[in-house]
Amino acid sequence: MPRKSLGTRLEANSLSLAAPSIGVWETDFKADRTRGDAVMARLFGLSDAEAAEGVTVSRLLSAFHPDDLMQDQERRRRVREEGGVFVWEHRVVPAPGVVRWVLARGHYGRDANGRMFGRGIVIDVTDCRNDGHTDGPARFLTAHEVPGSALERMAEHMLEIWEMGRDLDAEAAKPLQPLIRALLQELGRQIVASLSDKPSAERTSPDL
Repeated sequence: MPRKSLGTRLEANSLSLAAPSIGVWETDFKADRTRGDAVMARLFGLSDAEAAEGVTVSRLLSAFHPDDLMQDQERRRRVREEGGVFVWEHRVVPAPGVVRWVLARGHYGRDANGRMFGRGIVIDVTDCRNDGHTDGPARFLTAHEVPGSALERMAEHMLEIWEMGRDLDAEAAKPLQPLIRALLQELGRQIVASLSDKPSAERTSPDL
């Protein structure tokens, strides 16, 4: 999947359309760097500067709940190495004693030189969990398990819109921000709700 390589910092205007509870992230596996915006930083217990400059994958994973990190390892490895779309609802521990539920949605793909990149959004869904809208364990789904659903197609287009936001100046983006925020929020809620209707993914033994 051709794409430009990541710069040393995420451009500020590429993040301006994100809602307060929705963050964006990008991963360059060869450079071993994951970068994100301020929302992503808050959810994973990073400083804004750390998220903007990028942290190692192992540093990012240290914020994941250990129980959830041990699940579905083979599925996660396969999508990272082979590419594809994924949805992962899981817990993070941004600070000692603090647990948040997040929904990560994104995809991995290779550029023209075969270099693997990932990009997507991460949504804080803790309130949905606390309100009883969803329950059950963490779960990891790939495109093979959610083929062509309307929610998945909408999420893919939202990522494209986020990418196009890089080309908008502040004045052009301003009237679009509340519309995009509302759609992102509702899309996140419905993806979470759809996961509660799916059977739990099969578990695999740890391979990390």
